[in-house]
Amino acid sequence: MPLFPIKSMSERYELENAAEDYRTAKKVEQYRVSGEAMYISAFPGSKYIPFAALDQVWTKNTGISVTGTCGKQIPMVCLRLCYDGGFYQNYLFEKQSSVDKVLEQIRNRCPDLAIDRDTSPRR
Repeated sequence: MPLFPIKSMSERYELENAAEDYRTAKKVEQYRVSGEAMYISAFPGSKYIPFAALDQVWTKNTGISVTGTCGKQIPMVCLRLCYDGGFYQNYLFEKQSSVDKVLEQIRNRCPDLAIDRDTSPRR
């Protein structure tokens, strides 16, 4: 049993056994993803968004400025998970293949959920 409880970010949905689901989750960059939820390290304890709570999902190519307003950017992919009818959380990934792993788990759990992709060049 973890020292601090694993908490759902959704008010509508909670997993019955989040600690056990967390143990089965696979690491995808700095996050953990299972067939039921996406886990985020937080203090105290971890938080998760259950896939059953999702209303909308989209991805967008983006970048993080390294040197201020002009200069180099690190290319990233933003994954936005909208849940509970209006709340959302953005997650940044270095690789599109990592986002695809998360989207595959979401599609397996919620096959009818629309997933929008913006594949325009990074800005």
